[in-house]
Amino acid sequence: MPTLNDGVLYGLGILVLDFLAWRFMTRKTDKGRLALRALMFGLSTYVLFSHGMNPLRAAPWPDEPVRHLLAQLLEVVWWLQGARLVTIVLDRTVLPESWHKERLFQDVFGALVFLAAAVGAIAFVLELPVRGLLATSGALAVVLGLAIQSTLNDVFSGVVLNATGPFSIGDWVTIGEVEGKVVETNWRATSLLNGQGNIVVIPNSVAARTNIVNANQPSHTHGISVLLPVKPSVRPATVLQALANAAASSENVLAEPKPVVSVRRATNDAIEYEIVCYVDSLGEKIEVRNELFDLAHRHLSSRGVVLHPLSVSEPANEATDEKQRLLRSVLIFQTLDDSGIAELAAQLTRHEFDIGETIYSAADENGHALHILASGVAKVSVPKDSGEVELRRLAPGDSIGQSGILAGVKTGVIVHAMTRVTVFQLDKAALTPMLARRPEVGREMCRLLSEHHETEKLLLASPDNADAGPGGLLQWIRDGVRRIHDLAL
Repeated sequence: MPTLNDGVLYGLGILVLDFLAWRFMTRKTDKGRLALRALMFGLSTYVLFSHGMNPLRAAPWPDEPVRHLLAQLLEVVWWLQGARLVTIVLDRTVLPESWHKERLFQDVFGALVFLAAAVGAIAFVLELPVRGLLATSGALAVVLGLAIQSTLNDVFSGVVLNATGPFSIGDWVTIGEVEGKVVETNWRATSLLNGQGNIVVIPNSVAARTNIVNANQPSHTHGISVLLPVKPSVRPATVLQALANAAASSENVLAEPKPVVSVRRATNDAIEYEIVCYVDSLGEKIEVRNELFDLAHRHLSSRGVVLHPLSVSEPANEATDEKQRLLRSVLIFQTLDDSGIAELAAQLTRHEFDIGETIYSAADENGHALHILASGVAKVSVPKDSGEVELRRLAPGDSIGQSGILAGVKTGVIVHAMTRVTVFQLDKAALTPMLARRPEVGREMCRLLSEHHETEKLLLASPDNADAGPGGLLQWIRDGVRRIHDLAL
């Protein structure tokens, strides 16, 4: 029987303390747990070697079965304790930092260390023939390999995936037909969080055999593809130029790599066009993609190309005049009826601008003219000491000078043509008779302009003593309408 002076009880007490520390210490104290494990292993080593229980030899006291069995247990556990400590230390010092999030490498690395410890315990402590054990285990491994062939395929495929590193935790990838964010990769499968908020588990063997698209690489450019089918009767050069202008209209699209517009394929029913461009942030892809569809629709419409279902007959051409359509797209004119729109449309004047020409500037605000872009792309900027700073870009249907023609507000912006541009202008004198006959229209225009002041940067143009609240800004706009149109709204 073990006594207090033979070290067996000391060794058992150390094992109990080690178990309690592992069970009740939180994971937030990893360094403390590692230090305690090292302390327990050191105490266990001291107790074993100082009381004749050398883990490199067979357990003592063969004539006392209980003490012999407990000594064997302590020596075997010593090997396993050492394997665990070595695994943790080598994981922190040898494995790269990027592998710490990958459970597969940690599991495989730990399994190899524990396997070596188990073989050492069997050979030194239990004194079993290792060669015979290896031969028996080899035959058993063949049987188990045939039984778990698919699982082993996943394991080795996972080793290849983690070694080659096509993706990391947190990357947004497409594996086959599944797209999502990588949340876990282990010895069997890779887990993706898809756009619907569901976890999709893909076996590693499947991932290793299919195409993998990593949207996070390279980190500074992320591609966007927009496909648009257009009826074959439209000249391709017209569509290509409109789509190129659509890509140029978005300030979020990178200039380098340069956007590419091409004909993807042609059928009897349609010609499919593709816009390929790039953004510098993965989070912008969906927003810019949606914006490109809208811009493509507007630029095609400005060239007379109407998108419609290709499976049905082409709708009859709308009788709406181009000038009237442009006026309806302007915010402050949405409250006018057809007769009012037609009256203003008759006052519009057409102007053409080449690339780089100035369409609108602060000097033009003395005339208080509204500029409506009919085709092309323009850039709105504000002059600074270091040069002009771009604020936004104008596409067909956008306008500049709304606050100037309605209330005489100076914005101080400059608009340059980025492509060949067609602009329709409306002078404030054409609006005054309309407001005189229908003051309720003027009040509604003031309200709309007040609610959407950010569109015309009114806060940047408002006087320092103007009230930024909704009521104060609305009254400020009404006062401007009275002053510039000589009305009593």
